[in-house]
Order: sequence, then structure tokens, then C-alpha cells
Amino acid sequence: MSLLEDIIFSDNPSIWHDFGGTSPGYAGITWQMMIWSIITGLLVFVWMAYNLIMFKHKEGDPEHNDGLKAGFFPHERGDPKIEITWTVAPLILVIWLTYISLAPLDYLWDVPDEDETDLVVNVVAGGKGDGNYWDFSYEDGYVVPSNFNKCDSSVNCLEIPHGSIVRFDITAEHVLHAFYIVEIGVKQDAVPGLVTLAWIDTSDVSPGEYNIYCTEYCGSSHSQMLAKLYITVAE
Repeated sequence: MSLLEDIIFSDNPSIWHDFGGTSPGYAGITWQMMIWSIITGLLVFVWMAYNLIMFKHKEGDPEHNDGLKAGFFPHERGDPKIEITWTVAPLILVIWLTYISLAPLDYLWDVPDEDETDLVVNVVAGGKGDGNYWDFSYEDGYVVPSNFNKCDSSVNCLEIPHGSIVRFDITAEHVLHAFYIVEIGVKQDAVPGLVTLAWIDTSDVSPGEYNIYCTEYCGSSHSQMLAKLYITVAE
């Protein structure tokens, strides 16, 4: 399917995957929004340049500002089509951006049930005297593959299998945090007393090492609240 056909006709355009790095979700939406923001910016620039040229001071125009009323075009240049254009055009753009966001957002919000996943990981955003940390634990009964050897402890390190649907059950011990895997496009709040959910299909992600950040300011050690995610082909 061509780029134009993707944008117009597809429920979940492949461009979101192709341009969105390793994730068909948030990263794809980011690229789409950036593309349309650039297009919109160019259109606004052209429109401003057009108005600067067309409505610059001309011979016969009033010489004093008092001769013009705020909010009104000079009578000789009045044109309701301009008002209609700058009202309808942004409306169409907002409707379009909403439409292209529906499919990937629906994909992300449709968190699989536990029996639909290959692995559930419990994520706890914790804190102690020397700083904040991420603590990970596999669901009860999960048999860790023999070649999973990247993590020495469950703190600030997680290894999950490639080719699996993995759900994250996320909470926090004391203050708000946000669980963010930037390269994959997963971001979810960690709230004390509440379990929030996120998920990834690691079939869509290349095996390797990824960074996990906290993107909710959580105190003086916020910038050091880092963890590693390893996606490994299980043996």
C-alpha cells in the first residue's frame, strides 16, 4: 500500500510501524503527529506570508490606525470566505488527527487479560534512603529460561523473552512515578495504591537492551531512577 493509501484508507496504517521505530503504538503516533505538525506549520507560514503581502498598506488606505477597527477587515476588502476558511480548515485538521489516532490508541488501550499473555511482570516503583528504584518480579509459576543471565537482581533490571506478549502490572510504594521505555513507546503512570497496566508484543521489537526511565518527577533522585530491559530469545 502506498503512503497516501496508508494515510487515507488503513485502520492501522503501516506507516506508523515503518516510521515509528520498533513500536506500532506510541512511537508511530508521535511520527504521524510530527509529520502533520510540519505540514500545518508550513501551511500557516504560507498563509501568514500571503496575508502580509495582500493586506499590506496600499495607496488610498487610511493613514492612521484610528481609521481601522479591531476585528474587522477594511470594508473594501471584506470577504466572509476568509472567515469560513480559517474556521473550517482547523476543524478538518483536528477531526483528521483524531481519526488517525483512533486505531493505534485502541491497540494500546486493549490490554490483554492474564490468560491472553505469555508473561505478566509486576513492576513496583520504590524508594529508599539512597534513592528511588524499579523492582521487577515475574508472575507466580513462570519458569525463567536457562539463558536469562543479564540481571543479577530484580532491582533496576528486567529480562523478558522475545516473541511474547508481556503485560506489566505497575504500582508505586510512596509517590507518583511513570514507567517509560522510550525506544519501544511504552509509558504508564505508577500510582501508590493502584495497579495500572501496560503491555508489549515483543515480536514487534528487536532483541537487545533498552532503557527504562521515570518520567514523573519523584524527588531529588528522579534523574537517577534508571533501569535496564533486556529482550532475549529464550532457549
